[in-house]
Amino acid sequence: MEMTIRRAEESDYKAVQEFNDRLSDDLEKEPYHPCWQKGVYPDEAYLRGAIGAGELRLAEVQGQIAAAMVVNALANEGYLQGEWNVTAGPGEYGVIHTLGVGTAYRRRGIGRQMIQYALELFSAAGYKAVRLDLIDHNLPAAPVYTKAGFRECGSVRLFYDAVGWRTFYLFEYTLP
Repeated sequence: MEMTIRRAEESDYKAVQEFNDRLSDDLEKEPYHPCWQKGVYPDEAYLRGAIGAGELRLAEVQGQIAAAMVVNALANEGYLQGEWNVTAGPGEYGVIHTLGVGTAYRRRGIGRQMIQYALELFSAAGYKAVRLDLIDHNLPAAPVYTKAGFRECGSVRLFYDAVGWRTFYLFEYTLP
């Protein structure tokens, strides 16, 4: 299966929104999911902002979106409470957000390839580490990150508009 990963363009918005809507519908049927909801998260403002900032990446298979994620250096202020392995202040680590793999493309290594892409991107930019958080309801996703070399760095209560105050598990990958 040939896959390409690229930066999303403004012309991709409609396809990205449709991908996220389908994924949100599919995830709601599962016992564990990241609590995404159509129109709530990821919403139009978030997606358009990520596209405009050059932060949204798409994995495509035969011209179809198979996965999407946002990569940047923006973290929830609750990250300051993390039990991180790497001493790094804001702007010294990258963050993976909203990584989702389409239902039809699961278990094909696409998530792993997206993570590897992000690690290489952040390494080339000179960051010390890559961090992310997983909502307590999405812990089955944790092995994807630990198999990629991330280490769990505790849990914290974080506030996000889409879910309110919830427990999130923090993960970090130390870059060389």
